[in-house]
Amino acid sequence: MPRVACLVVPRFAVAALHRAEPELRGCPVAVCEVASGARDASERVRPHAPLVEVSPEAERRGVRVGASVAQALGASSDLVVRPLDPVSLAAARAALLEVGASISPRVEIEGGLPSVDPAAATDPRCARGVLHLDVDGLDRLHGSSEGLLAALLYRSAAIGLGGGAAIADRRATARIAAGLAARRGEALVVPPGGDAAWLAPRSIDVLAVVADGRGEPGAPGRRRARAAQAGWPRLRGEMERLGLRRVGEFAALDASSVATRFGAAGARLWRIARGLDDEPLVPVPPPVEIVEGASLEYGETSLEALMFVVRGLVDRLAGRLRMQALACRGLALALRLDDGSRVEREVGVLAPTRDVKSLALLVRAALESDPPQAAIEAVSLAALPDRARPDQLDLFRPAGPAPARLATTLARVAALCGPGRVGRPVPSAGHRPEAFALSDFAGPRRVDEPVPPEGLAAPAIALRAIRPPCPVEVFVEAGRIAYLRAAGFGGRTVAAAGPWRVDAEWWSETRCRRDYWEVQLSDGGVYRVFREADAWWVDGCYD
Repeated sequence: MPRVACLVVPRFAVAALHRAEPELRGCPVAVCEVASGARDASERVRPHAPLVEVSPEAERRGVRVGASVAQALGASSDLVVRPLDPVSLAAARAALLEVGASISPRVEIEGGLPSVDPAAATDPRCARGVLHLDVDGLDRLHGSSEGLLAALLYRSAAIGLGGGAAIADRRATARIAAGLAARRGEALVVPPGGDAAWLAPRSIDVLAVVADGRGEPGAPGRRRARAAQAGWPRLRGEMERLGLRRVGEFAALDASSVATRFGAAGARLWRIARGLDDEPLVPVPPPVEIVEGASLEYGETSLEALMFVVRGLVDRLAGRLRMQALACRGLALALRLDDGSRVEREVGVLAPTRDVKSLALLVRAALESDPPQAAIEAVSLAALPDRARPDQLDLFRPAGPAPARLATTLARVAALCGPGRVGRPVPSAGHRPEAFALSDFAGPRRVDEPVPPEGLAAPAIALRAIRPPCPVEVFVEAGRIAYLRAAGFGGRTVAAAGPWRVDAEWWSETRCRRDYWEVQLSDGGVYRVFREADAWWVDGCYD
């Protein structure tokens, strides 16, 4: 019989908020519904908005789910209230789905694929962090079922979403056990074939988390109230009138009697209580894009304040990439401004990397080169995943720089020098002597280098190109170059060779027609100069 694991992150809306704002951990926090018709970020929290989730610290101060923001602030004056953010909630659900995909190839998350649609964020299933995994046979990879759950909890905590996990034969049993384990942040393993025996001594209230129409905390207040009126409370009242206190007592009833008295919902719970649940697992593929975002409480115009938010987004992106053994080959930055416009930028990364500092520098350079023209209300950052470059060692050569460190260095150099200025020079398709292009730097090659034939010595000197060419003043005597003078050097000619004519691209409007000379000056330098259209330039010096 296949085994099913379940991971539950309690108070998922608060957990997603803590993941986006770690400084709020340990503070009394409440998440409220987003006010309808809000024109900007400052109007999303209104006094009459109901609370959809509260932290344990807020609950100990008397703040309850369903109360209005005004009532909650009356109970706790230092309460921090945040609106339900679809962007951060969808990012947390996507990160949780990636954690499951790192353990099992068949993963299901309640609510389906993560979405930033505000309507999807108010779905009760999307406000809960519940993950189901098919782990049949995977315990061998981790030593035991306990080791598998330990790996699952460790990876979930690494992305800031701690919870509880359990393994059972049936999906519903695993969900119930994981809900109980999440209260203490531990793991539970139900023995194979023992679902019914494990459920029998439990209180009948444990069936609430798998009942249809349940009013579980985490669902928005109004929907939760409507679901509570028609779902589990009615079934619970019927069970109390029959004196049923334990799951085993409910499971001992006759099937026909349960269907007659409790209806289809009760018959489903009865099958769960007897360990006969046959609800299939519906796998959900992990999202292709790795996106993190945040909605700002107020419109932000300061670059330093915005970079504080961006660095947190990059840090979370790097953690999710590390979970999948991937690196970032580019970033897509999207900004929503308070005037209703949207700004999108492509941030190139020279080599795949996960270095947070380098990626943050690249984003900062992109914002400084073309700053937005209005206050920023929301920011979103998407990573383009790529495999990290492998390192093939050589038995007969010293080891070169590690690919990860090389990629980090290249990313930092590109952030300092600007886009399009770092890479590997390659020949250009043009015919001008100074024409060249830049391609991606692939690192040191690991192939055998060609050995030059005997008798061919390496060149004694090399030309150091000057880009762009520098204007130079040339004095000519009797048809020969006698003196050069330019910024930084000058002197009388000791020896000169030339001219060599270059006539390229004569078929185009930008014809290149030049005469080149190589000149040694009295200052000891050897330079290459050319004349084009009665103007003189120096474009190189020989080392």
